[in-house]
Amino acid sequence: MRVDVAIVPPSEPPLDSTCLVVDVLRATSVLAVLLDRGMQEIYPTNTIEDGLALRDELVAAGADAFLLGERGGLPPEGFDAGNSPTALETAEIATTVAVQATSNGTPALLACVGAPLVMPAAVLNAGAVTRAAIEADRDVLIVCAGLGGGFGEDDVLAAGLLAERLTTAGATPGPEAQDALDRYAAAREDLAAAFRRTEHGAITVERGFDEDIVLCATADRYDAIAALGEQDGRPVLRPVARTSERDA
Repeated sequence: MRVDVAIVPPSEPPLDSTCLVVDVLRATSVLAVLLDRGMQEIYPTNTIEDGLALRDELVAAGADAFLLGERGGLPPEGFDAGNSPTALETAEIATTVAVQATSNGTPALLACVGAPLVMPAAVLNAGAVTRAAIEADRDVLIVCAGLGGGFGEDDVLAAGLLAERLTTAGATPGPEAQDALDRYAAAREDLAAAFRRTEHGAITVERGFDEDIVLCATADRYDAIAALGEQDGRPVLRPVARTSERDA
């Protein structure tokens, strides 16, 4: 098994690799929280407008859909919630169907449609998602959502943690994975502090979400994961059963 890292989402999905998509600050960390809370269907969209339209379509079809996400890091008008994993740990959510629209994370997930297995990944569920990738027995591409279409050091640091889990299990790192491993090795003693020093982390703190930085740097808080599939022609994330549940 080989593991490598895409610094930005691919222009074409890899047809023979598992994709682990990471937007650690904060979209895929939010997904880890929602999955732990029992969300059964999460529809990622490319834009705020797409998210609003899809929520309305789902409601018209009889689904009570929870709309969350961000524009410029802040909750858009008309949304039920923003993109804060800390807030979503305790938010009142009366449905198991959600629509998510973010600047970087949801477009990165959708860029991987067509790969044999696509899973959102975060530090929060690193152990569970890397175990699932190992069980899939394919090469792994860790896809960084990046920042505004370019390099995002926070995602590369998280990719380094994921790559370390995979290489410890026997995967061979490619050159970008090795760079991520080296960056993570230098930051691992205080990952939250390292996140704060990144461009995206500094913006997150400036907007008042330092508690999110701390949470997003917490390894293995959750073991709930999801895979990207399709429902009525729309990409949708659904929970993946844990190994212990499948064996029960």
